[in-house]
Amino acid sequence: MTSEELFTRWGAAWVTRDPGERERLLAACCSADVEFIPPDERPVVRGRRALAEHITAYTASWPDGVTVELVRPPETHHGWSRGYVRWTFPATRLVGCDLIRIENGKIATMLVFAENGAADGAGTDAGNGAENGVENGPDNREQT
Repeated sequence: MTSEELFTRWGAAWVTRDPGERERLLAACCSADVEFIPPDERPVVRGRRALAEHITAYTASWPDGVTVELVRPPETHHGWSRGYVRWTFPATRLVGCDLIRIENGKIATMLVFAENGAADGAGTDAGNGAENGVENGPDNREQT
């Protein structure tokens, strides 16, 4: 699976409301002992089952219609890949910078960077990609 496919399935696992579909997507893109390192005070999550439970709880208050997509193709070398991901909520769009460590064609580690406060209210893992050619407005929110 390409790094682009890994990011796409990862994102789809966060926005689906179907727990079975979430588990299927995570099984396709993540190792059994995947490690998720969030950008905030949440603890590191280890293991696919724990990750599925974490995502379900974390996204429970998200409104319907949240979408996620890569801003541009990921950059990959030495088993690591960096992707800029756009999270679109009804009231805002955020761009996050996610790093994945790939082992045996699956995500072994996902490390997320977020701008301070960028995730507040939206409940998403968003980071700052402006310095890397991703055009955003104040507070890293895209101009619409």
